[in-house]
Order: sequence, then C-alpha cells, then structure tokens
Amino acid sequence: MGARLGVAVAVEAIRFAPDSGLPETLHLAPELALPSPLPAQVDRLLAEGIMPVIQALRAETGLSRRLLWENAGGHLFWTLKTIARENADRADEATEALQALRWPREACAALTLMRSDALAGLDAPRRRVCCLRNGLPGFSRCEGICPLLGQGATGG
Repeated sequence: MGARLGVAVAVEAIRFAPDSGLPETLHLAPELALPSPLPAQVDRLLAEGIMPVIQALRAETGLSRRLLWENAGGHLFWTLKTIARENADRADEATEALQALRWPREACAALTLMRSDALAGLDAPRRRVCCLRNGLPGFSRCEGICPLLGQGATGG
C-alpha cells in the first residue's frame, strides 16, 4: 500500500486480524506516512518487515531460509511488476527498486535468480525450491514455476 502511495508505512500502522494473521486495517496518519522513494521502501520492508518474520518462522517451524525468502521474493517481485504495470509513471522507479535491491546475506542466493528473471520481464520468476503451497487445502501445483514439475514430481 505504501508503495502505491509513494510513502513509507510504519509497521505500527498495520493492524492484523487475530484469526488469520492477515492485514486488516492500515492507519495512515500524517506522522506515519513519510514521503519515500520506492527503492528505500523496499530496503526498509526487507530489513524491518520480512527479515524478522523469516527469522521467527524459521525458529518456530524449521522451514529453510531459501524457501521462506523465495516465497517472500515472489510476492515482492510481483508487487513491483504490478506497480510498474498499473502506474506507467512509476515504471522506472519499480525497475530502479529491482536493480538496487539490498537484501540480507542469507537471502542472496535465493533471490538472485528470481531478480534476474524479474528484470528480464518474465511473468513468473523461477524458483529453486518448491513453495509447499500445494500442501495447503484448496491449492494445487504451481504450473510453470515450481522447480519440481520439471523433475516429474508433483510439488507445488
């Protein structure tokens, strides 16, 4: 949301639904919405939002860093592509954010291939590991992007 508005949204401005853990409301008071270029917003999101969540998920679930970073990266790259597509005047800024990405060392290997695919304009950046989404009720294999499909497996 902040990326669409061109402002940095403080984590404190987001309220999450207790039953689902999904964002429920966003409070944009003037003191919480500071003008911010997209590359800076992405850097802040990675450092202050995504990295702590990934560390907590790893500690709680034991899921691999690569899996978690690729899942987050897939959403990040989709968001930047959507911003560029829906706001032609911000397409250069979205590309700049992709090129300037500075992610934590633990995420580098997982996101390098995905970023190069996003910069090349591919619809779905390639993954190196299955996202495991197919194990959730109501989801099937991720046709076209799951690395397991090329190996004849039935991964997600």
